[in-house]
Amino acid sequence: MKILAVNPNTSDIVLDVIVRSARRAAAPGTEIVGLRSPGGTRNIDCAYGDYMSAPHVIEAVRLRVAEDRPDAVVLCGFGNVGIFALKEILDVPVCSISESSMAMACLLGHRFSTLTMLDQFIPYQQDMVRLYGFEAKCASVRAIDVNVERAVIEREETLRQLTAQVNTVVAEDGAEVVILACAGLCDYDRELTESSGVPVIDPVVAGVKMAEAFVGMGVTHSKVRKFHAPPQPLPDYGGATLERAWPAACGGAPASTAGVAPNDE
Repeated sequence: MKILAVNPNTSDIVLDVIVRSARRAAAPGTEIVGLRSPGGTRNIDCAYGDYMSAPHVIEAVRLRVAEDRPDAVVLCGFGNVGIFALKEILDVPVCSISESSMAMACLLGHRFSTLTMLDQFIPYQQDMVRLYGFEAKCASVRAIDVNVERAVIEREETLRQLTAQVNTVVAEDGAEVVILACAGLCDYDRELTESSGVPVIDPVVAGVKMAEAFVGMGVTHSKVRKFHAPPQPLPDYGGATLERAWPAACGGAPASTAGVAPNDE
């Protein structure tokens, strides 16, 4: 089984931690291939960052899937970043780490809380909880004051802030499960689970295990209505315009290979 783990921002630092977390979760025989967006921003920390990054990652994933034919795609952004569009244009399972981790959290406790980056991103993630239909199961959305790339690099400070927030959502908000609501927070889950005594979910791990389950079951998302293929031919939507801009943005690398993490550790 081959799973494409997609970083919707342009950061190789974040791609690296995503791939490491995905491989930690993957079952024996599952190959994880990483891809980052060839355009957009290094830190998706607001709605503007989401909308500016999504077109690039949608088109890059479409091209990569056509080239490599993975069995499933895991979109490693805790937000929208094109998830519904990807389900329209792809036939293989596409798992968002946000939806996957929320669905998994519902099986682990009565209510969950999500921990995101920066206070201004809280309303955005509250909207995502409502969009996916999990509002009744969500105790709260809180934030630490560290952006995506810093969370990967500054582990001691990030862990300190996460620990404080986990304790708060359990004691004050009634959370029984905590979701680390950003791919930059990969690999903090085990330390936090041990220190807090509640399940703390790494969203990339949740996305990979959900993708493996769908492939193992032989199912993918329904194409009957919401995720039916787009009515116009795909070239009519202008993806080629984005692709022409990628070589300059990616230091001359072809769009189909820019930001791909090798499978070797």
